Amino acid sequence: MKTKICGYMNRDISIKSIVDNKICNGCGTCTVICPTSAIKICFGKRMNYAVIEKARCLECGKCLNVCPSRFLLDGKLPEPVADNTDKGSVSSCLIYPTDKELRLNGSSGGFVSGLMVFLLENGFVDGCVVARCEGVTPLVAESFIARDRKAVLSAAGSKYTPVSNCIVIKEILDKPGRYVFVGTPCMLEGIARLEKYFPELKEYIWLKIGFVCAGMASRLSTKNFILNNSSIELRNIRKICYRGNGWPGSFTAYGENGEILFQRPYFGKDGSLKNLVACDHYMRCDNCFDHWSKHSDITVCDPWSPNMLESETEGKSAVMVRTGRGREIVGMISRREEFVLEPAPVEKMYAYNKHLLIDTGNSGSVRAWVFEVIFMRRLKYVFPLLVKLFTGKLSGVKTTLKAYLNKEYYY
Repeated sequence: MKTKICGYMNRDISIKSIVDNKICNGCGTCTVICPTSAIKICFGKRMNYAVIEKARCLECGKCLNVCPSRFLLDGKLPEPVADNTDKGSVSSCLIYPTDKELRLNGSSGGFVSGLMVFLLENGFVDGCVVARCEGVTPLVAESFIARDRKAVLSAAGSKYTPVSNCIVIKEILDKPGRYVFVGTPCMLEGIARLEKYFPELKEYIWLKIGFVCAGMASRLSTKNFILNNSSIELRNIRKICYRGNGWPGSFTAYGENGEILFQRPYFGKDGSLKNLVACDHYMRCDNCFDHWSKHSDITVCDPWSPNMLESETEGKSAVMVRTGRGREIVGMISRREEFVLEPAPVEKMYAYNKHLLIDTGNSGSVRAWVFEVIFMRRLKYVFPLLVKLFTGKLSGVKTTLKAYLNKEYYY
């Protein structure tokens, strides 16, 4: 079925419009809302993306309504409001667990892993939605519900590869309980949209933990990183850890018996991030207006600062508390011996990732304009792009054109 969206004809009223315009981020939200289970997530060579079984599609449009990329299709771009204007409504601190195994295996001090283990072992929650990269296809991140310490540890550390944690929400709806959801800003926005259809999710997803996110890299990035820097065969890898082994950590590939096949430090010898595989992002990431997980209860990131990089080797998590539930949780663990909390002003939290602050001059807005002109043919964005061009601040044309011309964008 074709419909009219914001004055433009010939747009599918399903998630297919999102996929065809290459702004699907593979979050999996659409698979939850589909009343006939006609949508699934396909794990392509580069990206995760939604596919629809046409024979089962009711053309109801619900999948499009819950998609966090819908705004790009509509052309109604969010107003770029600087994140640092929210300082009065949030608090922040540095936290790490006293459990060395949890701390050293986490990406930034192990707070998220430590908190999930604490909540599970003390009966506050029934499970935690996370992802791991292990098994016979470690290049494909598996989203699942961790219900004990061992499972939490299997998912410890960042995933610089496509992840689709929202697909697990179907299991939560089938087996009600209390759950922790860990994900990216776009996944958390998808949950907020799902809650309009499933109000019970506000009770089931008891705690939302989001990350400060600079973008999700393609699976091909990881594959090429390994092949270009080692002689190992991909078929021999059984687990991939993008971070861990202390802070800031290292990329490690493990074999069948847990032996290390390949390892590279997070930073290069010159202090650069050249050993990080987070390149070749989803185009949706380049058009993001929320790097700070504003739909979360708690936002977590690395405390990037010269002082920390010079002195810290085990890691501390920079934690931003956004909601009453977040304050309740942090207040509770502050009195527990399992965690150590250190005060840190909100200004410092933003300073750790100041390149991700969004304001009217941010490249995210410009890239969104580029997308609207190239993909959606919306000429109203041509003039602001010309202004940026003459001021020397135009960005995103090359990457957007490359995506537009790439017939195998996802696969």
